[in-house]
Amino acid sequence: MNIIYYNESSVFDELSYDKGCLIAIDSNLVSTHQVELPKMSLSKAKKAIPFLLEPVLLSDIENLDFLVQKTTDELYYNVIVIDKQVMVELQEKIEQAPQLEIDRCVIDFMLLPNEQGKMHYLEDEKGVLFRFGEFLGGRMEKTMFDTSISMGEYQPIPASLDVKNLRQINLLDANWLKNWEKTLRQWRIGIAVILLLVVLAPIQLIVDNYYLAEHLQQQQNANQQTFKRLFPSVKRIVDLPVQIQQKLNQSNSYQAKSNDDLLTKLTAKPSPKTAIEHLKFKQQTLTLQ
Repeated sequence: MNIIYYNESSVFDELSYDKGCLIAIDSNLVSTHQVELPKMSLSKAKKAIPFLLEPVLLSDIENLDFLVQKTTDELYYNVIVIDKQVMVELQEKIEQAPQLEIDRCVIDFMLLPNEQGKMHYLEDEKGVLFRFGEFLGGRMEKTMFDTSISMGEYQPIPASLDVKNLRQINLLDANWLKNWEKTLRQWRIGIAVILLLVVLAPIQLIVDNYYLAEHLQQQQNANQQTFKRLFPSVKRIVDLPVQIQQKLNQSNSYQAKSNDDLLTKLTAKPSPKTAIEHLKFKQQTLTLQ
């Protein structure tokens, strides 16, 4: 099967294949999310989800289409979001290229394998394409991907694109929530209540992990500076927690020794009839006068 990798600058006029074609939409044109909702029917969930995702989307929800898929867990829904204009232009380009036999349309990350608990990825000149669920994946810069994966819960596995990894889905025939906003106005008050109960787990959380890593690095740097001020004799920090514990152990050791100090014992139990005027230490002998 021929694969046409599609972005907004793609044209089909000059393409000609003797076999069926598959269109793989650039992941940069979509976003994927996983949403947790209170138990409700699928029809009600579809009405609620656009408003629930509104705070994390970069465009007005009136300009977007939503594809909602229920997961095996009845409280979770996978959502694909794409600009309406992208799909309109894609349909127009297909109509203008009757020589092409388009079998179906997917998102490019769906050509990667899908295994539970694992994140398959492919590095290319555009960055890193990744997939970690049936409808969850995307693309990001390599540095951001490396930082996010080091803090994530998924095992990263390099992979290649293959049509064998696809499910039977065709975005050209998908049940997008077109004109959904006309029927959702009455839901706005109800959505405000659901927002108090919902827990979002969008792909943007991976991006948030990047900024969390930056904040963590800043805190680690501040901790190291504080440690150096407290212990200027330490020239090199290798493992900060271990070195802090070593210094605490040394401090406790000094405290224990000071508790056995002769002067400490003398001052702890002073005699009202005894006064020490002089101390003389000579040849390992301490003389009190």
